[in-house]
Amino acid sequence: MHNNLKFKLILVFIPILCFSLILVFGCTTKSDKLKGSQITKTKSDKLKGGQITKTKTDFSKINKTEFPIKSCRCDLDCYTDEIKNLKCDKKWAYFDSNGLPDKSHTMMKGITRTNQHIPLEHDYHKKITLNPKFDGYHIDTEAGAIGIAVNGVPLFSPYTQGARHPETGKRPHTLDVGELDECGAHAGRGDDYHYHIAPKCLIEEMGIEQIDHEKKPIGYARDGFPIHAVGWFDPKNDIEIKLDVCRGIEDSNGSYFYNVQSVPKWDVINCYTGMIQKGGLKSTVMRKDKNGVLFRKMIPIKYEFSDYVIEEYGEQKCHFLNGNANIEKFVTKNGNIINNYQKNGAIFYCSPMCYGYFIQSPIRKKGRLVKYEFVKDDCSKELNLKKVQFDD
Repeated sequence: MHNNLKFKLILVFIPILCFSLILVFGCTTKSDKLKGSQITKTKSDKLKGGQITKTKTDFSKINKTEFPIKSCRCDLDCYTDEIKNLKCDKKWAYFDSNGLPDKSHTMMKGITRTNQHIPLEHDYHKKITLNPKFDGYHIDTEAGAIGIAVNGVPLFSPYTQGARHPETGKRPHTLDVGELDECGAHAGRGDDYHYHIAPKCLIEEMGIEQIDHEKKPIGYARDGFPIHAVGWFDPKNDIEIKLDVCRGIEDSNGSYFYNVQSVPKWDVINCYTGMIQKGGLKSTVMRKDKNGVLFRKMIPIKYEFSDYVIEEYGEQKCHFLNGNANIEKFVTKNGNIINNYQKNGAIFYCSPMCYGYFIQSPIRKKGRLVKYEFVKDDCSKELNLKKVQFDD
């Protein structure tokens, strides 16, 4: 008797609950044509704690170019010298990289706000599907990796890991907050160098012949579709107004590809059109401090980079992020507080017992207090400590 009553109450309650959810969140929407693609239905899912949107699209509305792109996942000539051990089977292209670009690229220069990480070599093993497939939905990109460039450097979405805006729901843009170098990249929390916008130095390295004439890809998205930069040098190849909402289009042979934006903010892709491949690149090298703690979440500071230099002292390799620090409230080694502290020096790392970087002071006052942690127990005698040290 009681069980029957409970069952009837559930039957009544479920429709009421569903109707309430529809009123609050919405389940389906209709809209007009958007950048070449007809949106017919949207729905929201949860991904890593954030809200993402999957938008069903009429793929027959995707535009086409008047030219073919070069398809060359298994051709070493379509990668830079940084790619090693390229091989293919019937389903995948495999290759290795150390995650760093050509030495001619100006890594880290131009950054004005930093998380104090450095670009280290990693041991990346990547695979790309030879037969990408449409998902049926456009899936929003989230903060994190969205693909890999043809020089083996990861491609990330333009957003930081910062808090979402209460109205737009978007995280801060790395370009807006000054976190990117002249090439459109920086070193992340795993000391991994990666692009957040179009890889400008890589595109310049490839040049007009490879980009606009041969139409080689500059990278591949996580769904396997190639990423190009046609029109970057030659305005005759400009296809910006024809791209769909994800920045995609089909070539004259019907092959789908994404195309980066050649003007600010140099977007790479806005969403995925294809089925996203599982797995990603992991940081393989991690620095430790004097206490054996990993350098993972260091405090962000205002810091204008002048250059990034690697120097070797015997078997010790030292990384220097030279620049000008601009700290609102700085605590000296004597305990004095200096407002708007500005000085040239270096954030650097040689070993767990030889480094210098900014940390939050345990002294509690109004606002965040910052001090410079300087460890020199294992520093080479040849290293000019006065040159790199803040608060000397």
